[in-house]
Parts: sequence; C-alpha cells; structure tokens
Amino acid sequence: MGTLSLEKIDHLLWLGRYIERSYTTQRFITTTYDKAIDSTEGNWKGQLEELGFAAETDDVLEFFRDCLFNESNLCSLAHSMGAAYDNAVMLRDVLGTESLSYVQMATDEIKAAESSDSPLLDLQLVQDNIMAFKGCVDDYVTDDAARNIIKCGISIERIDLYARLSYRLDCLKQEVHRLASRIDRTGAPYDKQAFKELIDIVFSSGFPENATYETLGKLLSVVARIFA
Repeated sequence: MGTLSLEKIDHLLWLGRYIERSYTTQRFITTTYDKAIDSTEGNWKGQLEELGFAAETDDVLEFFRDCLFNESNLCSLAHSMGAAYDNAVMLRDVLGTESLSYVQMATDEIKAAESSDSPLLDLQLVQDNIMAFKGCVDDYVTDDAARNIIKCGISIERIDLYARLSYRLDCLKQEVHRLASRIDRTGAPYDKQAFKELIDIVFSSGFPENATYETLGKLLSVVARIFA
C-alpha cells in the first residue's frame, strides 16, 4: 500500500464513489424530471425510489427539488456532493489544490442552483466541475495508487448505480474492464472472490439483454463485498 494509510485509502475510495454518485444521479434525476413535466403519466416516482427517494408529495417540482437540494436527504445530490467534499478535504495533501478546488466549485454550484431562477444552468456547471475534477486527478494526483483508488471508487459506484437503476447496462462490461485494469494497482485490500463473481455475472451469456431482477440483485450484493 506504499505510503497510503488505510484511512486515506477509505477516503480515496469514497471520494471516487461520491463524485460518481453525484454525477450519475444528477443526470438521472434531471432526465427523469424532463420526462415527468412532459407528461402526467409515467412512473417517475417509482424510478426515483430506486435511488432511495420516497417523498409523499405528488408535486413534481417539490419532489425533484428535494432530490437535488435537500442535504438532510442522504440520497440527494447535495448530500452526495457534500460527502465528496468532506472526503476531498481529508486528502488535500494527496489531491493538490487544483483538484480540490473543482470539488469545492461543484459543491458551491449546487447551492447557487437552489436559489437560482435558472437552476439548470448552475447544475450544468456542477457536471462540468465534476468532469474537470476527474481530469485533474490524472494531472495532479502524482501517487499512482491514490489515483487508481479514486478511479476504482468511480467504477464501483457506476456499476452499483447502473444495476440499481437498470440504467446503461450495456456499459457494465466496459466498466468491469476498467476496474480490472486498476484494482491490483491500488495496493488496497479487496475481496478477490467477490470480484471474480462480478466478472462471472457481467460476462455471462445473455447479459445484459436477458438480465433478471434477481441477477441484478446478486450483482449488487457482489459489488458491495469487493471493498467491504
């Protein structure tokens, strides 16, 4: 594990996970919102319940504002980005000022969007800053293990969210390839049997075209064990 403590490994992994959770859930929430306001029909509430949202209101705008901006809601964009920032602050010496600044700006743009008359513009800046942070990781995180732990966290979160939401399942093979190319370069302990089971599921015949609810549930349980 080189000079990285177990505590820093944990912060790096969760930084990657929360950054990706913020990025993917924001895209999913805003796409679902667009569909909801275009039609009074559809299962927009059911789709968002897969992310953990269960507000009682039937007011579309109120529901989506809670999904995006309610920091006390553990599933919200604001909470995820705040958690990413908390982990990033603990890694200032590993990340460098440039990388940390993009996490800070993404967090600030969420607060700006909450009070804005045109929140979608500010929310686009959140996405832009997250992407800039990911680019900065390659340029400014000099520790190879640290860089790969962040990227493994990103991949783990993508796999988890895509399976949970039945979203972009066709991208899972590519994401597992990415994870496989990095996981042994982290020096971090992980469950090799769980990782093998993940590969077996994702590369099984007929996946994802014939994936069942039970298959995706098993995939989620396996992913949860890899860095448990």
